[in-house]
Amino acid sequence: MNCRKNNPAISIIGCPNCGLLQEATECAGSELAFCSRCRTPLVHCTGKSLDVALACASATLMLLIPATFEPFLTTSAFGVTHSSILPSSAFALWQEGWPLLGIVFFLFVLLFPPMRFAALAAVLLAIRIGTQPRWLGPVFRLANALQTWAMLDVFFLGMAVAYVRLHVSILVTIDAGAVCFIAAAVLSLITRAALDKRRVWRLIAPDADSGVADASIVCLSCDLLVSKESEQSHCPRCGAIVRARRPDSVSRTIALLMAAVLLYFPANLYPIATIPIDFTPTAYTVFGGIIDLSKSRLIGLALLVFVASFAIPILKMAGLSWCASSSMRRSNKRLIGKTWVYRLIEEIGRWSMIDPFTIACFIPVMDFNSLLYGRAGPAATPFAAVVILTTLAVKSFDPRQMWDRAGNSSG
Repeated sequence: MNCRKNNPAISIIGCPNCGLLQEATECAGSELAFCSRCRTPLVHCTGKSLDVALACASATLMLLIPATFEPFLTTSAFGVTHSSILPSSAFALWQEGWPLLGIVFFLFVLLFPPMRFAALAAVLLAIRIGTQPRWLGPVFRLANALQTWAMLDVFFLGMAVAYVRLHVSILVTIDAGAVCFIAAAVLSLITRAALDKRRVWRLIAPDADSGVADASIVCLSCDLLVSKESEQSHCPRCGAIVRARRPDSVSRTIALLMAAVLLYFPANLYPIATIPIDFTPTAYTVFGGIIDLSKSRLIGLALLVFVASFAIPILKMAGLSWCASSSMRRSNKRLIGKTWVYRLIEEIGRWSMIDPFTIACFIPVMDFNSLLYGRAGPAATPFAAVVILTTLAVKSFDPRQMWDRAGNSSG
């Protein structure tokens, strides 16, 4: 990116995916700039507004209160009615012998979302009123770290799948809690789209200028350039431990991938859940559920579940294996393509949790009799573990090492 040296809005940043140090401008309109080596977007200004992000984050946080404690779903059959609230999914999973699924639901839907949006709203509000408390950097780092794991949007799609599946057999009513949750999920997406992280970091503490680009490393959490002597110490802006590269990146990634591959087979061979179809309890696998949706002429929903639950896990494991093997072999071929694949799987990996969330949604309201009930299956726990392990593998991998070990080629 070519920029004027005397422009105060220009700073030196390191590309998060290839490590190249280069100049970048601050958002002032609709600027869009890419890394000159790997084509990663470094500046993307369209639609960014900290005021919008603050308003939406605050509204999301407030909506999560009634979403958690108001009635969520109500089902009726044979004169019997069952209602749920959001926490009842975690309790039901735990009581039925699926503690890992209950913990996953509690963390990803009940705990991490309010933590993320409370932290984000606090930081943006402090910036908006012009204060600079010492906790701004660490709290904003926490909010960013929780972005992957706060899965309001993913659970919203899981709820939609559950509603369609249940509506075939019984009467299902979406209650006030679910309406508030849907609104919170939509606002969470708007918050993410409107949030300019680079600008927030620069308001917390300014970026380094071009005079410190030599002999410096980049903080992995806030992209601040610091001297190499600062490695293993705390970043002055966000408080994270400064490291030039993620330690043991390739070995950790491979270990997590191997565990995910081993669990992938039981996750797809065994039934993931049991639901009533024509008042007959029917156990279905991940792929079998896709076929059932297709037979019910719910082609769009079947395609959604196919992509989220079948295609994305395979893409994550195959793509990350390609990137890790490239780093091990010091290959300088198709580095831009590999970097693009890494960016893709980092973005889409969390959406594979739709199936476990679908199960969590219908379990509390599907216990009528011996012919009309819903249960998690033996594949549900390994499937959720595959999603978590592959997500951790993506976060453990450092794509900059592909470029380092290839001699900074750009093939």
